[in-house]
Formats: sequence, structure tokens, C-alpha cells
Amino acid sequence: MENLFYFFVITFSIIGWYILLKELSHYMLYRNIDLDKDIKCKIIVNNNEDNIEVFLRRIIYIQNKMGILKNIEIIDYSSKDETYRILEKIHEEYPNIKLRKIL
Repeated sequence: MENLFYFFVITFSIIGWYILLKELSHYMLYRNIDLDKDIKCKIIVNNNEDNIEVFLRRIIYIQNKMGILKNIEIIDYSSKDETYRILEKIHEEYPNIKLRKIL
């Protein structure tokens, strides 16, 4: 039972160090980036239901880490899958995401 306790303590310590190092590396990478305040991200997608949500959440995560929330314009170019529905779901969560659909 004591060995199990030590196993959990060591495991959580390793996870804690991993998170700390990851956050420090993000801070070191993004702290000196000087961004223009008027930059807007424009993304054109077509049939990307498999990875569009992960991609957008990663962009938003990086924006939050940098302390800026820029507008992201996503243009769905005639997707035949569920891409636009996924984009609408994300748009409800994040008001800085603007959607357009081109048929």
C-alpha cells in the first residue's frame, strides 16, 4: 500500500513538472512577439470536419496565452460534410469567430 502511495506521488510530481515546463516554454516562445493590433486571421475551409475543431481551439488557446483575442474569419467553401455545423457550434462559444459560407 505504501508503494502505491509513492507511485501516485511520483506520478503527480512528474505531471506537475511537465505542465510547469510546458507553460514556461510557451511563455518564453510568445513573450517577445510584437503583434499588430489590426491583424485578423482568415481561414478558408472545405470538407474539414475531422480536424477543424481541434485546429480552431488550438488557435484560440494560443491567442489566450498571448493575451489577445483577435477576430478569426472562417470561410466555408462549399463543404459537403458537417464542417459548417461544427463551425456554428464553435461560433456560439467564441464571439470573435465570424462565419461565411460560399456555395
